[in-house]
Amino acid sequence: MAQEKQLPHNTEAEKAVLGAMIRSSSKVSEAVAKLDVEDFFPENKNHRAIFGAMYRLYNRGEVIDPQTITNELINSKELEISGAPEYLLELADAIVTFENFDSYVKIVQDQSILRRFLKTLDDISNTYYTKDINEISEFLSQSEKKITDVTEKRRIGDFQRADQVASKLDEELRNLKTATSDDTVTGTPTGYSKLNILTHGFQPGELIILAARPGVGKTALSLNLAYNAAAHDVPVAYFSLEMPATMLFKRLVSADANVKFDSLITGFGLNDSIRYKLGESCNRLAKRKIYIDDTSGIKLLDLVAKCRKLKAKEPDLGLIVVDYIGLVTTTTKTKSESRQLEVQMISQTLKKLALDLKVPILGVAQLNRNIEQRSGGDAEPQLSDLRESGSIEQDADIVLMLYEPKSSSENPQNNDGKPKNVFQKQDEKVNEAQKKVAGAGPDSKLVTLFVRKNRSGKQGKVQFLFRKDYCRFDTLSLEADEQVEKLDEERVQYMRRDS
Repeated sequence: MAQEKQLPHNTEAEKAVLGAMIRSSSKVSEAVAKLDVEDFFPENKNHRAIFGAMYRLYNRGEVIDPQTITNELINSKELEISGAPEYLLELADAIVTFENFDSYVKIVQDQSILRRFLKTLDDISNTYYTKDINEISEFLSQSEKKITDVTEKRRIGDFQRADQVASKLDEELRNLKTATSDDTVTGTPTGYSKLNILTHGFQPGELIILAARPGVGKTALSLNLAYNAAAHDVPVAYFSLEMPATMLFKRLVSADANVKFDSLITGFGLNDSIRYKLGESCNRLAKRKIYIDDTSGIKLLDLVAKCRKLKAKEPDLGLIVVDYIGLVTTTTKTKSESRQLEVQMISQTLKKLALDLKVPILGVAQLNRNIEQRSGGDAEPQLSDLRESGSIEQDADIVLMLYEPKSSSENPQNNDGKPKNVFQKQDEKVNEAQKKVAGAGPDSKLVTLFVRKNRSGKQGKVQFLFRKDYCRFDTLSLEADEQVEKLDEERVQYMRRDS
Protein backbone atom coordinates (compact mmCIF):
# COMPACT_ATOMS: atom_id res chain seq x y z
CA MET A 1 0.00 0.00 0.00
CA ALA A 2 1.43 3.33 -1.10
CA GLN A 3 2.15 5.81 1.67
CA GLU A 4 0.01 8.95 1.50
CA LYS A 5 2.03 12.02 0.67
CA GLN A 6 1.90 14.79 3.28
CA LEU A 7 2.40 18.45 2.52
CA PRO A 8 5.53 20.13 3.95
CA HIS A 9 5.29 21.49 7.48
CA ASN A 10 7.31 21.85 10.69
CA THR A 11 5.18 21.47 13.80
CA GLU A 12 8.06 22.11 16.23
CA ALA A 13 8.87 25.46 14.56
CA GLU A 14 5.21 26.47 14.77
CA LYS A 15 5.17 25.60 18.51
CA ALA A 16 8.34 27.66 19.06
CA VAL A 17 6.81 30.71 17.36
CA LEU A 18 3.56 30.49 19.33
CA GLY A 19 5.37 29.92 22.63
CA ALA A 20 7.57 32.98 22.12
CA MET A 21 4.50 35.06 21.26
CA ILE A 22 2.79 34.02 24.50
CA ARG A 23 5.89 34.91 26.51
CA SER A 24 6.82 38.23 24.80
CA SER A 25 4.65 41.06 23.45
CA SER A 26 7.52 42.22 21.19
CA LYS A 27 7.58 38.79 19.54
CA VAL A 28 3.85 39.13 18.86
CA SER A 29 4.55 42.31 16.90
CA GLU A 30 7.29 40.62 14.89
CA ALA A 31 5.23 37.53 14.14
CA VAL A 32 2.02 39.25 13.00
CA ALA A 33 4.09 41.42 10.66
CA LYS A 34 5.46 38.32 8.89
CA LEU A 35 2.87 35.57 9.30
CA ASP A 36 -0.84 35.01 8.93
CA VAL A 37 -3.14 32.15 9.95
CA GLU A 38 -2.76 30.37 6.60
CA ASP A 39 1.00 30.06 7.16
CA PHE A 40 0.36 27.39 9.82
CA PHE A 41 -0.16 23.80 8.66
CA PRO A 42 -3.90 23.22 8.00
CA GLU A 43 -3.93 19.98 10.01
CA ASN A 44 -2.50 21.84 13.02
CA LYS A 45 -5.88 23.41 13.70
CA ASN A 46 -4.90 24.16 17.28
CA HIS A 47 -1.98 26.31 16.09
CA ARG A 48 -4.16 28.19 13.61
CA ALA A 49 -6.77 28.88 16.29
CA ILE A 50 -4.19 30.13 18.85
CA PHE A 51 -2.36 32.37 16.35
CA GLY A 52 -5.70 33.77 15.12
CA ALA A 53 -6.73 34.62 18.68
CA MET A 54 -3.44 36.44 19.38
CA TYR A 55 -3.66 38.23 16.03
CA ARG A 56 -7.12 39.62 16.88
CA LEU A 57 -6.06 40.65 20.38
CA TYR A 58 -3.00 42.41 18.98
CA ASN A 59 -5.06 44.33 16.42
CA ARG A 60 -7.41 45.50 19.16
CA GLY A 61 -4.46 46.62 21.30
CA GLU A 62 -5.32 44.28 24.17
CA VAL A 63 -2.96 42.48 26.57
CA ILE A 64 -1.87 39.04 25.36
CA ASP A 65 -1.41 36.33 27.98
CA PRO A 66 -2.76 32.80 28.50
CA GLN A 67 -5.95 34.11 30.15
CA THR A 68 -6.85 36.67 27.45
CA ILE A 69 -6.04 34.16 24.71
CA THR A 70 -8.29 31.58 26.39
CA ASN A 71 -11.15 34.10 26.64
CA GLU A 72 -10.73 34.99 22.95
CA LEU A 73 -10.83 31.29 22.00
CA ILE A 74 -14.01 30.84 24.05
CA ASN A 75 -15.63 33.77 22.20
CA SER A 76 -14.61 32.37 18.81
CA LYS A 77 -15.83 28.87 19.81
CA GLU A 78 -12.36 27.41 19.21
CA LEU A 79 -11.46 26.47 22.78
CA GLU A 80 -11.82 22.74 22.29
CA ILE A 81 -9.75 22.45 19.11
CA SER A 82 -7.02 24.75 20.56
CA GLY A 83 -6.39 22.63 23.66
CA ALA A 84 -6.39 25.78 25.80
CA PRO A 85 -5.64 26.62 28.51
CA GLU A 86 -3.37 23.59 29.13
CA TYR A 87 -1.73 23.65 25.71
CA LEU A 88 -0.99 27.41 26.00
CA LEU A 89 1.01 26.79 29.17
CA GLU A 90 2.81 23.89 27.50
CA LEU A 91 3.83 26.16 24.60
CA ALA A 92 5.04 28.93 26.91
CA ASP A 93 7.04 26.58 29.14
CA ALA A 94 8.79 25.02 26.13
CA ILE A 95 10.55 28.31 25.29
CA VAL A 96 13.92 28.76 27.00
CA THR A 97 15.42 31.50 24.79
CA PHE A 98 14.20 33.89 22.09
CA GLU A 99 17.55 33.79 20.30
CA ASN A 100 16.37 31.68 17.34
CA PHE A 101 12.91 33.22 17.01
CA ASP A 102 13.61 34.72 13.56
CA SER A 103 14.80 31.36 12.30
CA TYR A 104 11.61 29.65 13.51
CA VAL A 105 9.47 32.29 11.79
CA LYS A 106 11.38 31.79 8.55
CA ILE A 107 10.90 28.02 8.75
CA VAL A 108 7.13 28.49 9.12
CA GLN A 109 7.15 30.95 6.19
CA ASP A 110 9.18 28.67 3.92
CA GLN A 111 7.06 25.62 4.68
CA SER A 112 3.91 27.62 3.96
CA ILE A 113 5.23 28.90 0.63
CA LEU A 114 6.36 25.42 -0.36
CA ARG A 115 2.87 24.05 0.39
CA ARG A 116 1.26 26.77 -1.72
CA PHE A 117 3.73 26.15 -4.50
CA LEU A 118 2.96 22.43 -4.62
CA LYS A 119 -0.78 23.10 -4.40
CA THR A 120 -0.51 25.58 -7.27
CA LEU A 121 1.26 23.00 -9.40
CA ASP A 122 -1.49 20.52 -8.56
CA ASP A 123 -4.20 23.06 -9.46
CA ILE A 124 -2.49 23.77 -12.80
CA SER A 125 -2.35 20.06 -13.56
CA ASN A 126 -6.01 19.58 -12.62
CA THR A 127 -7.02 22.51 -14.80
CA TYR A 128 -5.23 20.96 -17.76
CA TYR A 129 -6.85 17.56 -17.32
CA THR A 130 -10.39 18.69 -16.37
CA LYS A 131 -11.02 21.85 -18.42
CA ASP A 132 -10.92 22.75 -22.08
CA ILE A 133 -7.73 24.60 -23.01
CA ASN A 134 -8.57 26.81 -25.98
CA GLU A 135 -5.29 28.71 -26.09
CA ILE A 136 -2.08 27.01 -24.97
CA SER A 137 -0.21 30.32 -24.69
CA GLU A 138 -2.95 31.79 -22.49
CA PHE A 139 -2.92 28.68 -20.27
CA LEU A 140 0.86 28.83 -19.92
CA SER A 141 0.82 32.57 -19.16
CA GLN A 142 -1.86 32.18 -16.50
CA SER A 143 0.00 29.22 -15.00
CA GLU A 144 3.25 31.17 -14.86
CA LYS A 145 1.48 34.07 -13.16
CA LYS A 146 0.05 31.74 -10.49
CA ILE A 147 3.52 30.35 -9.78
CA THR A 148 5.05 33.84 -9.74
CA ASP A 149 2.40 35.06 -7.29
CA VAL A 150 3.42 32.28 -4.89
CA THR A 151 7.17 32.73 -5.21
CA GLU A 152 6.92 36.52 -4.92
CA LYS A 153 6.03 36.11 -1.26
CA ARG A 154 9.55 34.82 -0.63
CA ARG A 155 10.91 38.25 -1.54
CA ILE A 156 9.16 40.11 1.26
CA GLY A 157 11.94 41.15 3.61
CA ASP A 158 12.39 42.99 6.85
CA PHE A 159 13.08 46.66 7.36
CA GLN A 160 16.70 47.58 6.82
CA ARG A 161 18.35 49.48 9.65
CA ALA A 162 19.97 52.81 8.89
CA ASP A 163 23.43 51.41 9.67
CA GLN A 164 22.92 48.58 7.14
CA VAL A 165 21.85 50.97 4.39
CA ALA A 166 24.64 53.40 5.27
CA SER A 167 27.22 50.62 5.07
CA LYS A 168 26.07 49.65 1.56
CA LEU A 169 26.07 53.28 0.45
CA ASP A 170 29.52 53.87 1.89
CA GLU A 171 30.89 50.97 -0.15
CA GLU A 172 29.13 52.27 -3.28
CA LEU A 173 30.56 55.77 -2.78
CA ARG A 174 34.07 54.38 -2.33
CA ASN A 175 33.80 52.70 -5.71
CA LEU A 176 32.17 55.71 -7.40
CA LYS A 177 34.55 57.33 -9.85
CA THR A 178 34.96 61.09 -9.77
CA ALA A 179 32.87 62.61 -12.54
CA THR A 180 34.50 65.11 -14.86
CA SER A 181 31.26 66.47 -16.35
CA ASP A 182 27.51 66.68 -15.74
CA ASP A 183 26.73 64.15 -18.48
CA THR A 184 28.34 61.23 -16.64
CA VAL A 185 26.21 58.16 -17.35
CA THR A 186 25.52 55.77 -14.46
CA GLY A 187 22.71 53.84 -16.17
CA THR A 188 21.94 52.78 -19.73
CA PRO A 189 23.24 55.54 -22.04
CA THR A 190 20.68 57.49 -24.07
CA GLY A 191 23.21 58.50 -26.72
CA TYR A 192 22.36 62.20 -26.29
CA SER A 193 24.64 64.23 -24.02
CA LYS A 194 22.04 66.82 -23.01
CA LEU A 195 19.54 64.11 -22.10
CA ASN A 196 22.30 62.33 -20.17
CA ILE A 197 22.87 65.52 -18.17
CA LEU A 198 19.23 65.41 -17.07
CA THR A 199 18.92 61.65 -16.48
CA HIS A 200 22.50 60.31 -16.19
CA GLY A 201 21.18 57.49 -18.35
CA PHE A 202 18.16 55.28 -17.74
CA GLN A 203 18.61 53.66 -14.34
CA PRO A 204 17.89 50.01 -13.41
CA GLY A 205 14.31 49.60 -12.20
CA GLU A 206 13.02 52.80 -13.79
CA LEU A 207 9.82 53.03 -15.83
CA ILE A 208 10.30 55.71 -18.50
CA ILE A 209 7.34 56.96 -20.52
CA LEU A 210 7.85 58.58 -23.93
CA ALA A 211 4.66 60.30 -25.08
CA ALA A 212 3.56 62.40 -28.04
CA ARG A 213 0.72 62.95 -30.46
CA PRO A 214 0.72 60.80 -33.63
CA GLY A 215 3.26 61.73 -36.29
CA VAL A 216 5.69 63.61 -34.06
CA GLY A 217 8.25 60.79 -34.02
CA LYS A 218 7.90 58.87 -30.76
CA THR A 219 8.50 55.47 -32.37
CA ALA A 220 11.55 56.79 -34.22
CA LEU A 221 12.99 58.29 -31.02
CA SER A 222 12.36 55.11 -29.02
CA LEU A 223 14.17 53.19 -31.75
CA ASN A 224 17.06 55.68 -31.69
CA LEU A 225 17.34 55.27 -27.91
CA ALA A 226 17.41 51.48 -28.29
CA TYR A 227 20.00 51.76 -31.07
CA ASN A 228 22.21 54.09 -28.99
CA ALA A 229 22.11 51.72 -26.03
CA ALA A 230 22.98 48.72 -28.22
CA ALA A 231 25.85 50.72 -29.75
CA HIS A 232 27.33 50.80 -26.22
CA ASP A 233 27.19 46.98 -26.09
CA VAL A 234 24.03 47.03 -23.96
CA PRO A 235 21.55 44.21 -24.73
CA VAL A 236 18.16 45.66 -25.67
CA ALA A 237 14.66 44.16 -26.02
CA TYR A 238 12.22 45.95 -28.34
CA PHE A 239 8.53 45.05 -28.43
CA SER A 240 7.05 46.40 -31.66
CA LEU A 241 3.26 46.08 -31.53
CA GLU A 242 2.55 48.13 -34.66
CA MET A 243 5.39 47.26 -37.02
CA PRO A 244 6.91 43.96 -38.21
CA ALA A 245 10.51 43.25 -37.26
CA THR A 246 11.78 43.56 -40.85
CA MET A 247 10.31 47.05 -41.22
CA LEU A 248 11.71 48.05 -37.85
CA PHE A 249 15.15 46.79 -38.87
CA LYS A 250 14.96 48.80 -42.11
CA ARG A 251 14.53 51.90 -39.99
CA LEU A 252 17.58 50.97 -37.97
CA VAL A 253 19.60 50.46 -41.15
CA SER A 254 18.38 53.79 -42.56
CA ALA A 255 19.50 55.64 -39.44
CA ASP A 256 22.79 53.77 -39.13
CA ALA A 257 23.79 54.04 -42.81
CA ASN A 258 22.39 57.56 -43.24
CA VAL A 259 20.42 56.39 -46.28
CA LYS A 260 16.90 57.58 -46.95
CA PHE A 261 14.32 55.16 -45.62
CA ASP A 262 12.31 55.49 -48.82
CA SER A 263 15.25 54.03 -50.78
CA LEU A 264 15.10 50.87 -48.65
CA ILE A 265 11.40 50.53 -49.46
CA THR A 266 11.31 51.36 -53.16
CA GLY A 267 14.93 50.85 -54.25
CA PHE A 268 14.89 54.30 -55.86
CA GLY A 269 18.33 55.89 -56.17
CA LEU A 270 20.27 52.82 -55.04
CA ASN A 271 23.73 52.45 -56.55
CA ASP A 272 26.79 50.37 -55.76
CA SER A 273 28.09 52.90 -53.25
CA ILE A 274 24.81 53.05 -51.32
CA ARG A 275 24.37 49.28 -51.48
CA TYR A 276 27.83 48.94 -49.94
CA LYS A 277 26.86 51.32 -47.11
CA LEU A 278 23.68 49.34 -46.48
CA GLY A 279 25.62 46.08 -46.41
CA GLU A 280 28.12 47.49 -43.93
CA SER A 281 25.26 48.75 -41.77
CA CYS A 282 23.55 45.34 -41.77
CA ASN A 283 26.82 43.74 -40.68
CA ARG A 284 27.24 46.23 -37.82
CA LEU A 285 23.67 45.82 -36.62
CA ALA A 286 23.89 42.05 -36.83
CA LYS A 287 26.55 42.19 -34.11
CA ARG A 288 24.37 44.29 -31.78
CA LYS A 289 22.38 42.56 -29.08
CA ILE A 290 18.99 43.84 -30.20
CA TYR A 291 16.09 41.46 -29.60
CA ILE A 292 12.87 42.34 -31.46
CA ASP A 293 9.42 40.91 -30.73
CA ASP A 294 6.74 41.98 -33.22
CA THR A 295 3.77 40.10 -31.73
CA SER A 296 0.74 42.23 -32.52
CA GLY A 297 -1.45 42.90 -29.48
CA ILE A 298 0.88 40.94 -27.21
CA LYS A 299 -0.67 39.85 -23.93
CA LEU A 300 0.75 41.48 -20.82
CA LEU A 301 1.58 38.14 -19.20
CA ASP A 302 3.39 36.97 -22.34
CA LEU A 303 5.42 40.19 -22.43
CA VAL A 304 6.45 39.69 -18.81
CA ALA A 305 7.35 36.04 -19.42
CA LYS A 306 9.48 36.90 -22.48
CA CYS A 307 11.34 39.60 -20.58
CA ARG A 308 12.12 37.25 -17.70
CA LYS A 309 13.34 34.60 -20.13
CA LEU A 310 15.55 37.09 -21.98
CA LYS A 311 16.96 38.43 -18.71
CA ALA A 312 17.97 34.88 -17.77
CA LYS A 313 19.72 34.58 -21.14
CA GLU A 314 21.20 38.10 -21.08
CA PRO A 315 22.00 39.00 -17.45
CA ASP A 316 23.28 42.42 -18.60
CA LEU A 317 19.98 43.33 -20.32
CA GLY A 318 20.02 47.13 -20.18
CA LEU A 319 16.79 48.36 -21.77
CA ILE A 320 13.30 47.10 -22.61
CA VAL A 321 11.17 49.16 -25.02
CA VAL A 322 7.41 48.69 -25.45
CA ASP A 323 5.99 50.46 -28.51
CA TYR A 324 3.39 51.15 -27.54
CA ILE A 325 1.72 50.33 -24.20
CA GLY A 326 -1.74 51.23 -25.47
CA LEU A 327 -1.70 48.11 -27.68
CA VAL A 328 -0.72 45.67 -24.92
CA THR A 329 -3.69 43.46 -24.05
CA THR A 330 -4.71 42.06 -20.68
CA THR A 331 -6.97 39.24 -19.56
CA THR A 332 -9.52 41.74 -18.25
CA LYS A 333 -12.80 40.75 -19.85
CA THR A 334 -15.37 42.79 -17.91
CA LYS A 335 -16.79 45.41 -20.24
CA SER A 336 -17.95 47.52 -17.32
CA GLU A 337 -14.34 48.09 -16.30
CA SER A 338 -12.89 51.17 -17.90
CA ARG A 339 -9.89 51.26 -20.18
CA GLN A 340 -8.22 53.33 -17.47
CA LEU A 341 -8.16 50.33 -15.14
CA GLU A 342 -6.61 48.20 -17.87
CA VAL A 343 -3.89 50.77 -18.55
CA GLN A 344 -3.34 51.06 -14.81
CA MET A 345 -2.72 47.31 -14.65
CA ILE A 346 -0.26 47.57 -17.55
CA SER A 347 1.73 50.47 -16.10
CA GLN A 348 1.90 48.94 -12.63
CA THR A 349 3.00 45.59 -14.06
CA LEU A 350 5.71 47.21 -16.18
CA LYS A 351 7.00 49.17 -13.18
CA LYS A 352 7.08 46.03 -11.05
CA LEU A 353 8.84 44.15 -13.84
CA ALA A 354 11.47 46.89 -14.12
CA LEU A 355 12.17 46.64 -10.38
CA ASP A 356 12.24 42.84 -10.38
CA LEU A 357 14.62 42.57 -13.34
CA LYS A 358 16.58 45.71 -12.38
CA VAL A 359 16.23 46.91 -15.98
CA PRO A 360 14.86 50.26 -17.22
CA ILE A 361 11.67 49.91 -19.26
CA LEU A 362 10.73 52.55 -21.85
CA GLY A 363 7.04 52.59 -22.65
CA VAL A 364 5.77 54.60 -25.62
CA ALA A 365 2.38 56.27 -25.03
CA GLN A 366 -0.14 58.55 -26.70
CA LEU A 367 -1.16 62.02 -25.59
CA ASN A 368 -4.78 63.08 -25.31
CA ARG A 369 -6.42 65.00 -28.12
CA ASN A 370 -7.24 67.69 -25.56
CA ILE A 371 -3.84 69.20 -26.22
CA GLU A 372 -5.06 70.18 -29.70
CA GLN A 373 -7.81 72.27 -28.17
CA ARG A 374 -5.46 74.49 -26.20
CA SER A 375 -3.74 77.62 -27.47
CA GLY A 376 -5.07 77.21 -30.97
CA GLY A 377 -3.82 73.64 -31.19
CA ASP A 378 -0.16 74.51 -30.53
CA ALA A 379 0.20 73.94 -26.80
CA GLU A 380 3.22 72.36 -25.18
CA PRO A 381 2.33 68.96 -23.64
CA GLN A 382 1.83 68.61 -19.89
CA LEU A 383 1.62 65.57 -17.61
CA SER A 384 -2.16 65.90 -17.56
CA ASP A 385 -2.17 65.19 -21.31
CA LEU A 386 -1.14 61.55 -20.82
CA ARG A 387 -3.83 59.40 -22.38
CA GLU A 388 -6.22 57.01 -20.59
CA SER A 389 -4.73 56.78 -17.12
CA GLY A 390 -3.27 58.94 -14.38
CA SER A 391 -1.58 55.75 -13.22
CA ILE A 392 1.01 56.15 -15.98
CA GLU A 393 2.08 59.48 -14.52
CA GLN A 394 2.13 58.00 -11.02
CA ASP A 395 4.06 54.83 -11.85
CA ALA A 396 6.60 56.45 -14.18
CA ASP A 397 9.97 57.55 -12.85
CA ILE A 398 10.65 59.66 -15.95
CA VAL A 399 8.12 61.16 -18.35
CA LEU A 400 9.45 62.38 -21.71
CA MET A 401 7.19 64.35 -24.04
CA LEU A 402 7.88 65.16 -27.68
CA TYR A 403 6.57 68.44 -29.06
CA GLU A 404 6.65 69.85 -32.57
CA PRO A 405 5.65 73.54 -32.96
CA LYS A 406 3.16 74.11 -35.74
CA SER A 407 4.47 75.87 -38.82
CA SER A 408 3.48 79.49 -39.29
CA SER A 409 0.71 80.17 -41.75
CA GLU A 410 -0.73 83.09 -43.59
CA ASN A 411 -4.08 81.99 -42.22
CA PRO A 412 -4.97 84.57 -39.55
CA GLN A 413 -7.26 82.08 -37.78
CA ASN A 414 -6.76 79.10 -35.50
CA ASN A 415 -8.21 75.67 -36.17
CA ASP A 416 -11.26 76.63 -34.11
CA GLY A 417 -11.97 79.59 -36.40
CA LYS A 418 -10.98 82.21 -33.83
CA PRO A 419 -8.49 84.90 -34.89
CA LYS A 420 -4.90 84.48 -33.71
CA ASN A 421 -3.87 86.85 -30.99
CA VAL A 422 -0.62 88.82 -30.93
CA PHE A 423 1.09 86.26 -28.68
CA GLN A 424 0.30 83.37 -31.02
CA LYS A 425 1.64 85.31 -33.98
CA GLN A 426 4.82 86.14 -32.11
CA ASP A 427 5.13 82.51 -31.06
CA GLU A 428 4.97 81.40 -34.67
CA LYS A 429 7.70 83.86 -35.63
CA VAL A 430 9.96 82.51 -32.89
CA ASN A 431 9.27 78.92 -33.98
CA GLU A 432 10.23 79.74 -37.55
CA ALA A 433 13.38 81.52 -36.40
CA GLN A 434 14.38 78.54 -34.28
CA LYS A 435 13.90 76.15 -37.21
CA LYS A 436 16.09 78.37 -39.35
CA VAL A 437 19.01 78.54 -36.93
CA ALA A 438 18.69 74.81 -36.21
CA GLY A 439 19.07 74.07 -39.89
CA ALA A 440 15.69 72.38 -40.26
CA GLY A 441 15.06 71.80 -43.93
CA PRO A 442 12.86 69.74 -46.23
CA ASP A 443 14.11 66.46 -44.77
CA SER A 444 14.12 67.51 -41.11
CA LYS A 445 12.13 69.35 -38.49
CA LEU A 446 12.84 70.87 -35.09
CA VAL A 447 11.24 69.00 -32.19
CA THR A 448 11.56 69.47 -28.45
CA LEU A 449 11.82 66.67 -25.91
CA PHE A 450 10.49 67.83 -22.56
CA VAL A 451 11.51 65.97 -19.40
CA ARG A 452 8.29 66.65 -17.50
CA LYS A 453 8.96 64.25 -14.63
CA ASN A 454 12.25 62.96 -13.35
CA ARG A 455 12.05 61.28 -9.98
CA SER A 456 15.81 61.04 -9.50
CA GLY A 457 17.11 63.94 -11.57
CA LYS A 458 16.41 67.24 -13.26
CA GLN A 459 13.57 68.42 -15.44
CA GLY A 460 14.34 70.30 -18.61
CA LYS A 461 14.24 69.99 -22.38
CA VAL A 462 16.38 68.87 -25.28
CA GLN A 463 16.16 70.21 -28.84
CA PHE A 464 16.41 67.71 -31.69
CA LEU A 465 16.49 67.73 -35.43
CA PHE A 466 14.22 64.91 -36.50
CA ARG A 467 15.44 63.76 -39.90
CA LYS A 468 12.29 61.84 -40.73
CA ASP A 469 13.53 60.59 -44.11
CA TYR A 470 16.45 58.92 -42.32
CA CYS A 471 14.59 57.86 -39.14
CA ARG A 472 17.17 59.77 -37.09
CA PHE A 473 17.09 62.11 -34.14
CA ASP A 474 20.18 64.31 -34.02
CA THR A 475 21.06 66.91 -31.43
CA LEU A 476 21.85 70.46 -32.52
CA SER A 477 25.29 71.94 -32.79
CA LEU A 478 26.38 73.83 -29.69
CA GLU A 479 26.02 77.17 -31.47
CA ALA A 480 22.55 76.36 -32.84
CA ASP A 481 21.41 75.05 -29.46
CA GLU A 482 22.50 78.28 -27.76
CA GLN A 483 20.66 80.37 -30.35
CA VAL A 484 17.49 78.31 -29.97
CA GLU A 485 17.68 78.74 -26.18
CA LYS A 486 18.18 82.49 -26.61
CA LEU A 487 15.11 82.73 -28.82
CA ASP A 488 13.18 80.82 -26.18
CA GLU A 489 14.22 83.36 -23.56
CA GLU A 490 13.09 86.18 -25.84
CA ARG A 491 9.77 84.39 -26.28
CA VAL A 492 9.29 84.24 -22.51
CA GLN A 493 10.17 87.91 -22.09
CA TYR A 494 7.71 88.86 -24.84
CA MET A 495 4.91 86.88 -23.23
CA ARG A 496 5.58 88.61 -19.90
CA ARG A 497 5.89 92.11 -21.24
CA ASP A 498 2.37 93.18 -20.27
CA SER A 499 2.31 91.32 -16.98
